[in-house]
Amino acid sequence: MIHLEKTEKQWIKLCKGHLKEKYPFAGHWVNTLKPLFTEIYGWNPDEDNNYQDYLRCVFNKLLDIHLKIVCDMSGNNNQLRSIFSAAFYKSITREDELPIERAIAELCGLIQCNTVVEDGVPRYEL
Repeated sequence: MIHLEKTEKQWIKLCKGHLKEKYPFAGHWVNTLKPLFTEIYGWNPDEDNNYQDYLRCVFNKLLDIHLKIVCDMSGNNNQLRSIFSAAFYKSITREDELPIERAIAELCGLIQCNTVVEDGVPRYEL
């Protein structure tokens, strides 16, 4: 079973919509993630010109979580490709302005759709 830290579980639950009452969707993933980020790390990304640091921190955390729980059986790293594709190319589904914002949104989507239980066996606990 994959071991997850408490904060990793919170990020996954937020992406999967389990915390939508406490952290409602705010139009874009980067905005939806801000309250949990502030709660965990204790600083507000909207103050003191911290937005770029916030984006880097969130991207790295979500990428770490994704790589930890990924279940990509394609053999071609299709999920990793979709993250880079979202970052480099604007699309109808990923229209955020900055490439890192699009990559964060894609990571949230991949985490959201990740399988917790496979063939009746839990992969990790939330």
